[in-house]
Amino acid sequence: MKSAILVILASTTIATFGCATTAPTFGDRIKADGESTVAIAEQWEAGASLLKKGEKQVNEGHKKIANGRADLRDGEQLIIAGNIAVETNRQSYQALAQIAQGTTEVDIASDRANKLKKYAVSWEEGEDNIVKGTALIKRGNNRLTEGESDIKKGQKLVETGRMKMQDAELSYRP
Repeated sequence: MKSAILVILASTTIATFGCATTAPTFGDRIKADGESTVAIAEQWEAGASLLKKGEKQVNEGHKKIANGRADLRDGEQLIIAGNIAVETNRQSYQALAQIAQGTTEVDIASDRANKLKKYAVSWEEGEDNIVKGTALIKRGNNRLTEGESDIKKGQKLVETGRMKMQDAELSYRP
């Protein structure tokens, strides 16, 4: 009899606790699917945002490279023009200075002194152009480096964004 009571008691206990863990209802399944779909949508949106940010950074990098190349061209032109101005005016200054030393007439000496000043000013302007050209080349090289870095970073963001979007699309099961 004791064993019969134990069997009845065990059966009742199992039946009571076994029913406590019921299968999810239709509503529970729909709710879980909705939460899963929202998470997938958020993942896809995050990927799209990274993609857009990366594309923008790549475009900015290309602009920096274009500006850097323009700086290099302008700087090279300034240096070339500066070198020509320095050399031409230095030679003219030296030639006129030798002639001016033997001048005894005041008007001619004054005219030559004015020309020497003009050559000296043009010579200095040529040197300034060389300095400006060198600075432009330095800025151009910096822009090129920054642009290349921006492009690499942007490409990584684009790749990461696309992967997130693809993962989200593969996870979605309507």
